[in-house]
Amino acid sequence: MGTRLALATLAATLAMPAFALLEPGGVSPALRAPANEIPSFMLSGSGVMVYQCKATPANPNVYAWFFVTPDATLYDGSHEIARMSTPNLLESLDDGSSISGVVRTAQASSGALPWTLSQAQPIGETGIFANVTSMQRVNTRGGLPPATGCNADNDGAESRVAFNADYYFYRRRGA
Repeated sequence: MGTRLALATLAATLAMPAFALLEPGGVSPALRAPANEIPSFMLSGSGVMVYQCKATPANPNVYAWFFVTPDATLYDGSHEIARMSTPNLLESLDDGSSISGVVRTAQASSGALPWTLSQAQPIGETGIFANVTSMQRVNTRGGLPPATGCNADNDGAESRVAFNADYYFYRRRGA
């Protein structure tokens, strides 16, 4: 009986993936991927958020920092995997695949970019992003626009604010 149990345990262990990615902790229920999706892979992002100082549309005498674009690289360990140089668009550096995303929901993060859940739309049928259906940006550090320094004297000035984040990519179960 002990041998059968040991063989059953070994068979179950071999049938499981060597490593299963878990959903990140600390996300609100609204920020979780849909129930029919599972985490597929995670990349760490590092770069800057680019802001420009300009007059507000509602009052041309009031100036504020407006988001322009990200300038970031996503990594798997130390290997560069993708670039983000257009809002909501990731482009693989290895296989030419890309993915766009539309933010579904966001969760505030103290002193940093909000955590987001985006509906993903792969561009192309092959590559790392081919089956991705959702993506999360979590564990953000930095990236918010400057709190000061934007006025009529520096209209058009650019500010590049460093940020880091983890990006989780999801796919449909069975895909």
